[in-house]
Amino acid sequence: MKIYQRTISTWVQFSGIGLHTGMPSFARILPAAPDTGIVFRRTDNGTEIQASVENVIETAYATVLASGGARISTVEHFLAALWGMEIDNAVVEVNGPELPILDGSARQVAEAIDFVGTVESPVRRRFLWVSQNEKLHRNGSMVALAPSENLDILVTVDFPGTLIGKQWLKFTLTPENFLKEIAPARTFVLREQIDALWKAGLAKGGSLENAIVVEGDKVHNAEGLRFQNEFVRHKLLDFIGDLALVGRPVRGFFLAVRPGHTVNRCLTEHLSGLATLRNGGPSVIAEEPVAISVTA
Repeated sequence: MKIYQRTISTWVQFSGIGLHTGMPSFARILPAAPDTGIVFRRTDNGTEIQASVENVIETAYATVLASGGARISTVEHFLAALWGMEIDNAVVEVNGPELPILDGSARQVAEAIDFVGTVESPVRRRFLWVSQNEKLHRNGSMVALAPSENLDILVTVDFPGTLIGKQWLKFTLTPENFLKEIAPARTFVLREQIDALWKAGLAKGGSLENAIVVEGDKVHNAEGLRFQNEFVRHKLLDFIGDLALVGRPVRGFFLAVRPGHTVNRCLTEHLSGLATLRNGGPSVIAEEPVAISVTA
């Protein structure tokens, strides 16, 4: 477990298309000073948006942040890569309202961070520790949490009548594990959902190049799956990305049953709120376990 805050050693860049806007998108990740956290910077209008659950404005089909009249969409994959690779501080520049979806996973971002390496600062990380067993329910989803010395996550999904079916995966977060086991897992959609997404003005940039399309018992992507249980792995990726919006490293065990961005946001709001209340704000080091109380 890394004790001191880290940033990326040098900038890395990515280009592609926004999954929902369908617009060309160019992004760079830049090093940042200790205690910066993760900040998204719109280069087209100069607005900066802190990666904080307080700035979440939408959770339907993607996590969307907004501040100062500007928004940035589909942040969860970049956040998962940064958190998974233990980057505490970075500025993510993007030239429009949505980050590039790349191949639908976090692999390219995580591999780029791994390639250039990280720089450690003398400033300690500020951990939030879970010390009580609790549960949270939202719209058919459930997240249970319990104490752990690591960040341990167990995710289950259930898509009856499809190739996906029931899947589960237990995972302990380390950069090595994330890069190998979670980062390559791509986003997915059921074929019968696509027309509704298009009518809602979403998924304009979606294709078989950046999403797995499932129809009944088959996958439309010619290359097939990267993992037999790639679907639950991607749900775990999204969970990590949304949990990063706590704004500090978390240590605890999380059981997520049919998770999605909405229940992930509810969990992160509770974690962030209690951390602020009991520790005087995010600038105070949580040297002892912090008790999290989440109401159902």
